[in-house]
Amino acid sequence: MYVFKPKGSRYYRGRFRLSNGPRWYEVGLRVEQKELAVANLQKLVREKEQELLGWLPPKPLRDAALSPIAEHLAEYVADLAAQGSSKKHVALSRNRVQRLCHECGWRLLRDITPDGFTRWRARQSFAPKTCNEYLGLTSAFLNWMENAGRIAKNPLATVGKSETRGRERRTRRALTLEQFTSLVAVSGKRGLFYTLAAYTGLRRSEAKALLWSDLHLDAARPYVLARASTTKNKKQAALPLLPELVEMLKARQAAAGPGDGKVFPLGVPTAATLRSDLAKCGIPAVDEQGRRVDIHALRKTFCSLLHAAGVPQRVAQELMRHSEPRLTATVYTDADLLPLHSEVHKLARPKLPQTVTQKTGISGVFVSKTIQTDPASTDSESLEESPFVPTCPSAESGGGGGIRTHVRV
Repeated sequence: MYVFKPKGSRYYRGRFRLSNGPRWYEVGLRVEQKELAVANLQKLVREKEQELLGWLPPKPLRDAALSPIAEHLAEYVADLAAQGSSKKHVALSRNRVQRLCHECGWRLLRDITPDGFTRWRARQSFAPKTCNEYLGLTSAFLNWMENAGRIAKNPLATVGKSETRGRERRTRRALTLEQFTSLVAVSGKRGLFYTLAAYTGLRRSEAKALLWSDLHLDAARPYVLARASTTKNKKQAALPLLPELVEMLKARQAAAGPGDGKVFPLGVPTAATLRSDLAKCGIPAVDEQGRRVDIHALRKTFCSLLHAAGVPQRVAQELMRHSEPRLTATVYTDADLLPLHSEVHKLARPKLPQTVTQKTGISGVFVSKTIQTDPASTDSESLEESPFVPTCPSAESGGGGGIRTHVRV
């Protein structure tokens, strides 16, 4: 280990080796006094040796530990925006991590602990799904910190999610075909948006961004192209269009005139507008089970119609653009719209025995006998040739109760 001043330079540099090998390292010391340069180099080598032995965290981790969480969060949010995340996601990430850190009293990275989060969660009146969203967004921030070498490990990695099944605060329901028909009938021009959403599965933001050039109405198989820049998963998707929907779109396009403007230049219906349209046709926005109909429920209606029509699961998943089959099969399917009873009646059934019940001629007591309805059964198993004895409390011709009387039915 030694220091030297390169020719023509004002500052000293240092060279050193560590105990784990023969490699020489060279660093700039940025000082002009030799004694100070030697002291700085000795301190640097000592820290490197302690890091090598595991006695000291790497310098990037030590530096990050001294910076407030707010500074790291600002850089994380800027990186999210640079990667193309939506404004909504960026704002949600920033606001929820800020709120969690403030309410937990986390100022520096060392303050973040699993116990701190679980105690905070226990105090909240949020729905379990909302608590899970706080955990997910904060863990995403901490995973980014870990990948950037600012922390050794995500301190919330061991925290489990809250159980949400049976504890949902807001559940959606799909519209029946009759309800949807009524909705379109009373909504005027808005019926085109409702039909497009319910028969393509387009999200509200995706439909709002549609251009006429995204609609391929004269193709052999008409479809709407959801551009990657507008979709949730940032993937392009071609969605088939029903003939009736094609005619509705052509009529609207003819009225709009030439040009490649938006399909819905005045915007798409809001939640309040949908509630108003539902009220016009007598459909409750919230049913007796607390399930509501909102704009996104039209997407659930699409998925439920697919399953009710017997569309294979894999095809339905592709049309819904889901990454997991569970979302298609459970979350976005309303079981009330599935033909459960008719499907059960399609099952092959065995020839089950039947039970015949008839009054006795003595005391009016109901007695029953199981008979075999299989044609292959013998006559000896028939009801006529197999008398049975009920127990009667009394009989006119006998003494006390309990007389056993043979009765042939």
